Amino acid sequence: MSQKAMLWRRKLSAAIERSPHFYRSVMVFRYRNVPFVRRIVSRGHDIVIEGFPRCANSFAVSAFALANGCRDPRVATHMHSPAQVVLAAEWNIPTILNIRAPSKAIPAFMAFAGKLGKIDATQLSTADKHAWVTEQTLRFARFYETTTPLHKHYVLSTFQQTTQDFGKVIAQVNERFDCDFDIFQHTDENVQKIFDYRASHLSPDASRDNFKAEYAEIYAGKNNASARQRAEDIYLSALNKSQIEVPD
Repeated sequence: MSQKAMLWRRKLSAAIERSPHFYRSVMVFRYRNVPFVRRIVSRGHDIVIEGFPRCANSFAVSAFALANGCRDPRVATHMHSPAQVVLAAEWNIPTILNIRAPSKAIPAFMAFAGKLGKIDATQLSTADKHAWVTEQTLRFARFYETTTPLHKHYVLSTFQQTTQDFGKVIAQVNERFDCDFDIFQHTDENVQKIFDYRASHLSPDASRDNFKAEYAEIYAGKNNASARQRAEDIYLSALNKSQIEVPD
């Protein structure tokens, strides 16, 4: 699939996400024959862990699984869609919503997608790179504009909270939703277990740094000014609604 076609598919997905039940039906059909379908939220799930890409979602899911693995809770995750959060709120499913400053999350996602071959920077023109960054910036804005009004239905976890004290996040879930999930012990040993298991997905990668720097420059550029302001405004609003101070 060409890069332009992939960009249009991203735009189509954004349009479908505006109807969460329809989006869910489409995704269930798409993944009907693969295990990934279990990650799509349903009334039978015990918890939802979601967020924009590169907001420590994989770390959160891995830490939760490490703490609660013997109980085998059903976790809906990694659709990177606000539809998951909307449906979780409708069905009263406890939810952890991960967030990270868009200036960090968007360049990190673009660089990571390039490594996976989904958005190949070597095949993109300058105009295409700008188009991709703007689309992902708007995607970030739409994600949290949709979910922030539902702040009473989830526990918001910043990148720093997730990666430095995720046990406290689970404790907040237990308190807010009257759950009894086991608390992740955020020790060096447990963190290392997570990185050993998912190193390529979680660990910093020097091979992505140049791409990340390039996309960060595009994100901060004047062509992205309107979308960037929208993303950064909703980021601050989301933190404010959940009474979280802006991380350093």
